[in-house]
Amino acid sequence: MEDHESPNANVDFFDEFFSQLSHILKDKDEETCYKEMFRILDDNKKGAIPNEDLRGILKRLQAQVQMSDQELDELIDDIDKNKDGKVDFSEFYKFMLKE
Repeated sequence: MEDHESPNANVDFFDEFFSQLSHILKDKDEETCYKEMFRILDDNKKGAIPNEDLRGILKRLQAQVQMSDQELDELIDDIDKNKDGKVDFSEFYKFMLKE
């Protein structure tokens, strides 16, 4: 991340993306909203997003926050706590709650 960027730029990036979806889920509690967002991102409907797929999602959304490939890899590594090559809802939810 460049010096002028906020240390929370990655979280801000997700906040912006999910705020775009929040109008659909406005009457639901926070966890339900995140579950629905995760379901949307989980293309294969197996309950986990492979890191490679998550990387593709982040690359497509990268216009909001410029991140290098190394920063994307570090972000995915931060989200995938158990290092199994995929992000399950628990990992996703914990990351989204970070501030």
